[in-house]
Amino acid sequence: MPERVLNSLRTAISARVSRVGEFVRAVSSTTSFSWFAIVLLALAITSLTTISFQQIPSQVHVGQIAARDIKADRNYEIVDKEATQKIRDEAMASVLPVYDFDLGLAEAQAIKLREVFKDVRNLTASWDMAERQLSLERQDELGRIIEQKLGTGFPSAHVSRLAKDNFSRRSEEVVISLVTRAMSQPLMPEIGKQESSESPAAVMRTSGELEEAGVPEEREVDDIGAFQDVAKERALLERLDLSSMGISDKALREAVLALAVMTVQPNVVFNRTETLTRREAAASGAKDSVIKIKAGEMIVREGARYDQWHIKVLAGMKEERKGASYYLEFIGTFILVLCFLVLPFMAVEKFFRRGRVSREDHALMAAVGLSVLLLMRVSLTLAPAIRDAFLLTMDASVLHYAVPVAGGAMLIRMFLRADVSFVFALVLSLFAGLFVETETTFVAYSMITSLTAIMAIANADRRSHIIRAGAVVGAAAVVAALGTRLIIVANSPAANAFSETLWCMLFALLSGLGCAIYSMIAAPIVESVSGYTSDIKLLELANLNHPLLRELVVRAPGTYHHSHLVGLLAEAAATEVGANSLLVRVGAYYHDIGKLKKPQYFIENTKPGENRHEKLSPHMSALIVAAHVKDGVELAGESKIPRVIYDMIPQHHGTRLISFFYDKAKASEDPTMQKVDPKDFRYPGPKPQTREAAILMLADVVEASVRALKEKSPTRIEQTVKKTIHDIFSETQLDECDLTLRDLDLIGTAFARTLLGIYHARIEYAKEVENEREKQSQHKQAGGDQGESPKRAQDDEAPVDGGSQGN
Repeated sequence: MPERVLNSLRTAISARVSRVGEFVRAVSSTTSFSWFAIVLLALAITSLTTISFQQIPSQVHVGQIAARDIKADRNYEIVDKEATQKIRDEAMASVLPVYDFDLGLAEAQAIKLREVFKDVRNLTASWDMAERQLSLERQDELGRIIEQKLGTGFPSAHVSRLAKDNFSRRSEEVVISLVTRAMSQPLMPEIGKQESSESPAAVMRTSGELEEAGVPEEREVDDIGAFQDVAKERALLERLDLSSMGISDKALREAVLALAVMTVQPNVVFNRTETLTRREAAASGAKDSVIKIKAGEMIVREGARYDQWHIKVLAGMKEERKGASYYLEFIGTFILVLCFLVLPFMAVEKFFRRGRVSREDHALMAAVGLSVLLLMRVSLTLAPAIRDAFLLTMDASVLHYAVPVAGGAMLIRMFLRADVSFVFALVLSLFAGLFVETETTFVAYSMITSLTAIMAIANADRRSHIIRAGAVVGAAAVVAALGTRLIIVANSPAANAFSETLWCMLFALLSGLGCAIYSMIAAPIVESVSGYTSDIKLLELANLNHPLLRELVVRAPGTYHHSHLVGLLAEAAATEVGANSLLVRVGAYYHDIGKLKKPQYFIENTKPGENRHEKLSPHMSALIVAAHVKDGVELAGESKIPRVIYDMIPQHHGTRLISFFYDKAKASEDPTMQKVDPKDFRYPGPKPQTREAAILMLADVVEASVRALKEKSPTRIEQTVKKTIHDIFSETQLDECDLTLRDLDLIGTAFARTLLGIYHARIEYAKEVENEREKQSQHKQAGGDQGESPKRAQDDEAPVDGGSQGN
């Protein structure tokens, strides 16, 4: 009783799943829905790769006890504002103050002195001796000239004494010499020394000599205070003895020194603007203090008290989530995902004629891709917990290499073509790289493992082959993980880099096993829900113990034999043109199962001399022959034959004319009655939609035509093959599939080669020759042909299954 209930439950679930699959296929046939589905898929993928699903406490304070564990759900880079400001302050403080040392100032002051002496001498040259005894008015006049040129007042007594000396050239040269010598060295101002920094070091920029080039010479001095103060330099000038310079008069000496002291100016000044500019540049160039939080890193554990660091990190995480940059990231990711979903497949369909992908294929790839990405999201979320549970010390990102991303490409290759699988692998690898928890090198790792999975799973027709493919993927993953980890270690070396690399290689090896497990679990689900069929399922259908094939061999042995011959021809041709040879062979086994309903109405199942169509009208015979297509579809549906085989049953005849009965009807047509309509003698179709269905049609007709030949010589076989293929092509039966003229030529060659192997000539043994002679002798004695009826011979020569009552 429990077993019956379980079987009933299984049947009900399977029926509901099939209905859901049919509903999805029907809805997805509209263009508007397809684009809507693409947008929804892009939103789903973007959400999986970017959105954070963890809630952060809104208000926490130092000392508060954490109510639950809080982990980072993604990589965060939180700017520590306080530490960053401190770094900037230190950067500004490290910039030395800038002082400008103007060497050209001494020359400028010398020029001013020469102009003073020249102007005064020109003015006093016309004075008489009485006027040279300066009055107060004359003293003021000369004082104004000096003040105008030098910018400062000069005592009247000194003006009078220089006037008595007629502002001689000797005094001029002495003053200029004293000023030039004093100002040839850096002279600091009287106040403000070291006002710019607590440090005595500074940057001294010397201008004047290189002023024309606009590039001041720059050097760093250890102690700016070591340079001479202008006040001290002036005091030294006041005590000089000028007798060696030819000035012995005390009053004149005092006047000359006073003029020199007044002219000497500080030539080193603190450049506040340049200093501030440099310090602001240093502050802006200083790197922010960033707290890097990796995905899965434990922020605070349940029961622990929040400290200042916790609050700072949680606030940064919350701010990053709410910031406009996060929404921009989501929109940008959505745009990239949408482009990845559309452009690669558009390019394949545009530039590769055989790269067309159906809506069902897109739906399958979308479902598989979402399942892999969801598995990746869950795995990355649980990675830190797994690491902690096993007391591992490596970084949680090492566990990323255990995610079986290549399992998606492996599963797709089990149901779709290699070119479509390659595009899927490319797109899925790019999506894997969009995860915020993974490094950019993970894209290369995913691509290498996915491409390996596609090649390893090709032609897998046993469950053990999936495990073998998983082992191959694991080996390739180890190599890819080693390469990616070496790049990561080179960019950010760590103390435990070697051990983490070994862990990565181990987890990469395990990912191959994960890919095999994923494929073995998902493949039956895909087959039951979507109607897709893997090579493993096809191989199970090819088992002769299948109920339909067992019934076929008992009730219609001729059809069974014909189907196997068609399978041999079709498999050889599919191999030549790169089609799915296993699919077309299994399709050949089941293409005529509809003949189980009325096997005696088909020539390969009748005995010599037996013909049930003799008593039927051509119209009725045509209906019975065409009905085997409808009956085959019904039997395939009842036996839950996969969709890909189910579709080949009506397509293997297309819309061809049942020519034998049509010609028979035309021969007996009464012009006064209703005319014979060719539509009544055509198969319902549709025409072959795939290369495999077209190859099955060609193999079916070729096998029947060659079998009907009485003389099966190599020449007759080759001619029949070519003529049959040409006739089917001329009837436009191949217009809706992807076979090319070159493919047809290769298919014809494969058919001829296989048929020549089947109907090869063999040696006649002596006993067989003697028996044949006895039969011929008996035949002559009987006076007629006792072997076959004339009608039988006529049927054998008719184009069987292309339009006769036969296959």
